[in-house]
Amino acid sequence: MTLSADQQNQLTQALSAEVKCAQTLEEILKREQAALKATDPDQVLEISREKQQAVEQMQAHSRQRERLLTSLGINVDAPDLNRFFQSNSDSACADLWRQLGGIADQLQKQNEINGGILALSQRHNKQALDLLCGRTESRNTYGAKGQQEPDQPGHPLAKA
Repeated sequence: MTLSADQQNQLTQALSAEVKCAQTLEEILKREQAALKATDPDQVLEISREKQQAVEQMQAHSRQRERLLTSLGINVDAPDLNRFFQSNSDSACADLWRQLGGIADQLQKQNEINGGILALSQRHNKQALDLLCGRTESRNTYGAKGQQEPDQPGHPLAKA
């Protein structure tokens, strides 16, 4: 399917807004990584709020793009979208679509990194709490969600 100049312009604007939003989200995730490494809970909370707003904005742009493509008679399923942009590979829209896909891959990787940092921090906190509560020798098993669960109650090291 070939788009008119007006349709191409509308799609270019929608994709540009989505790319810009994805780039902003990528910057937020990098800042989140730094805050997680610095173990700064206030900064993590502030960045979390920013991230939520950026994700909501990204979803709104995605819905706008999908409505536009649907109104043009283009199926918004991934295989059909990829086929559409491949058939229009010389257009600015195709370049923006490829750019958006690349950023999406980076967002996924960065989110996995941040999740790993958070999981490590949670594990360290749990170990510290176990130590403070006298559960240093307890054996741990894994629960249904993959979280470690203590087998035996511990004895606190001190009371306040």
